Amino acid sequence: MNRSLQSGDEPDERVRIMMKLLLVMFSVISPFSVQPAAVPAAHDMQWTVVEEETPEVILAADRSGPVQHFRTLNDISLDDSIDDILSTKGQPLHKKHDPYLGCPEYQFKGVTVGLCEDTGVVNYVHIDASEKRLKLNQEWIDMNIEAIRDALGKPYYVAEDGEVFLRGSQALKVYMKPGSNHIEGIDLFDESVS
Repeated sequence: MNRSLQSGDEPDERVRIMMKLLLVMFSVISPFSVQPAAVPAAHDMQWTVVEEETPEVILAADRSGPVQHFRTLNDISLDDSIDDILSTKGQPLHKKHDPYLGCPEYQFKGVTVGLCEDTGVVNYVHIDASEKRLKLNQEWIDMNIEAIRDALGKPYYVAEDGEVFLRGSQALKVYMKPGSNHIEGIDLFDESVS
């Protein structure tokens, strides 16, 4: 741009040079020119204290499927008392001694409950494979392993005699005939209780 306009220059050339000169000047003084803005000092800035939210902790085993907790199996909870069970299921069809637990086992229509009367603790809730469906947390699921996996996700572990699904300390074990997907029964129990 050091070139000065001379009288012999054509008017178009002069106009072009003037336009370039104006563009350069405009870019230097324009508010749209790229110039770093002054950064305010920290004491001049407004500060807002934001309280950190604590996210809900969900165990990895709890994320495996849509069912997040095991509350009831065929309307029986591990927290139920004998009175709760009797009011829900009526009188048992049979009552026998469970030699492994040393406690009675109550057989109702569609469900068997192992309950120690001296402690009032439900040790397990069992469903036989003869049932067409199971009722988990008031939702019906077909009695086949594919439907159960769809509802519960991937099992926590696979044993020789079935698959175990965990939610917290509660476990749902689907007993299967070894080497097949044929269900033999389902138990709900607290895996932390030995």
